[in-house]
Amino acid sequence: MPKRPASRQSVSKLTPDPDQAQWVFIVNDKVLEFNGDNENKPIICQLRHPKTDEGSYYLFSPDGKDIYEVIKYKEEFRSWLIDQTVQQDGGIVITSPVDPVFLVLPYLIQKDKCSKFMTLDQIVVDEKFSECRRLQECQGLEELHQVADIKGDDDFKAYRYNEEKTMSWLKAKVDILTDHIIKKELHVNTSQSSNFVKSKKEENIERDVFVKYSYGIISDYLPLTLSKQLHQYLGIPEVEEKPKTSNSTEEPPAKRVKLEEIKPLEDYSKQNKDKKKTTLSKKLSNAQKKLEKVDKSGMKSLASFFSPKPKS
Repeated sequence: MPKRPASRQSVSKLTPDPDQAQWVFIVNDKVLEFNGDNENKPIICQLRHPKTDEGSYYLFSPDGKDIYEVIKYKEEFRSWLIDQTVQQDGGIVITSPVDPVFLVLPYLIQKDKCSKFMTLDQIVVDEKFSECRRLQECQGLEELHQVADIKGDDDFKAYRYNEEKTMSWLKAKVDILTDHIIKKELHVNTSQSSNFVKSKKEENIERDVFVKYSYGIISDYLPLTLSKQLHQYLGIPEVEEKPKTSNSTEEPPAKRVKLEEIKPLEDYSKQNKDKKKTTLSKKLSNAQKKLEKVDKSGMKSLASFFSPKPKS
């Protein structure tokens, strides 16, 4: 998304401080639907984030079919006024839908699993984040055939990671996001102007900028190795690092030799004196130049009018 003044961060901690007992949440109405069954409530739990490999909070809908990432936007020096109280933390927590395939991928590409066919309950296993088992019930996992080879029928399916399929699927995700950003005319800090008719070459250059931006968003949900593979698959050029400049003031050897070989062929000190005179003459006004040509013999200087009169 375009840059905001607020900082976006995945929520990894929801333990309230002593002075904080509530947060401001924005959630989909569907998440808050309650049918009276205490077992079917929205649940917030920690799962392994696909990019950071650390714990991050996610929200499951009451039926367990939809999953949302819990994201916090926070600005410095901002608070909430709630009823008659001041909420010191002025951040706002929102829930954003997540494709569960992104959360399953890190388990699917593990070395001990990617080379053989395994069932989903064998693949999505995590001792540290046991709630990951809930991912098996999410709608959207029927798209696993986009990133894996499948054996079996609807009653029993086994999956094996397929790198070629995954790259193609991720590229499609980047293309869809790129088209959406261009259609919505979102500003992504490009130097290209949209106020004039562009040539085909200019349009391709601008689209490359949007593709790179879309890749950055998608890569926020990918492990580092997979992100690098996608970068190469999309043909995004690497950013060249500028060579480090030396702090030394010494001239490079080749340049120093040239300076030593150059010797003055004549005396320039006289030229400098003449140059100073020429510069001074250029600075004189036309009136001053005319005054220099006037015969000043017998004239008193201007200073003599201000000198004290001789005592009689």
